[in-house]
Amino acid sequence: MDLVRPYVVVFATCSLDGRIATKARDSRLSCPEDKRRQYWLRSKVDAIVVGANTVIVDDPRLYPKEFEHARPRYYRVVLDGKLRVPTSARIFDTSTYPTIVVTTEMHDREKAKALHERGVEIVIAGRGPRIDLVEAMKILSSSYGISTMMVEGGGETVWSFVETRIVDEMRITYRSIVVGGRNAVPLVAGEGFESVDEAFRFRPVLVGLCTCREEVHVIYRATNPIGVPVEEPRIGTLMNFAYVLDLGIEER
Repeated sequence: MDLVRPYVVVFATCSLDGRIATKARDSRLSCPEDKRRQYWLRSKVDAIVVGANTVIVDDPRLYPKEFEHARPRYYRVVLDGKLRVPTSARIFDTSTYPTIVVTTEMHDREKAKALHERGVEIVIAGRGPRIDLVEAMKILSSSYGISTMMVEGGGETVWSFVETRIVDEMRITYRSIVVGGRNAVPLVAGEGFESVDEAFRFRPVLVGLCTCREEVHVIYRATNPIGVPVEEPRIGTLMNFAYVLDLGIEER
């Protein structure tokens, strides 16, 4: 039986050499219009997904911003196999939007109890230390009704989706700078594939020159993802571009 899972879109902004942050973790790459495209996409999905490192370093809230949320639900999802994120993180304030932490059987029980008391949902997927992403997608889809999902990083989290081929779209903004540095943060980290033949393949369907004239936004569709999305959403994109080359994305 095919895996039934959410429709997954990865959104990221990186340098020309594929870095989402410098070696000093400076990630200020997006222009205001790129941030608007990010916020617009948040308004079209059921869940935003980030990894533990992103929460530890950036301490985001991951609220919908600027655009009215158009879906019946909005979850912030943290992938944290050992529950490393401090319980004081802002994303664990569930007074406005719910938060789900996906972890493994190796998680810290006392921390899980503290999070549960704050209203955070705990999902166990795998024995650990790595999360069983296939199992996580099944639970998030069947138990929480999540049918569309936006992955915002970081590199290890994006790799977990790429490695398992649970990605339907990659939406990447390229800033016209080169960061360099072996310790800079890559768009996709992890172990990587050993050969080009193993690589996860995509095709570009839209290229847009940002109005700032320093960024190019590209939407890619996966050619061989695994699983069947619960929903084939009509997402589209915020057309705030100076020039657009449409290679096949439907008007939505």
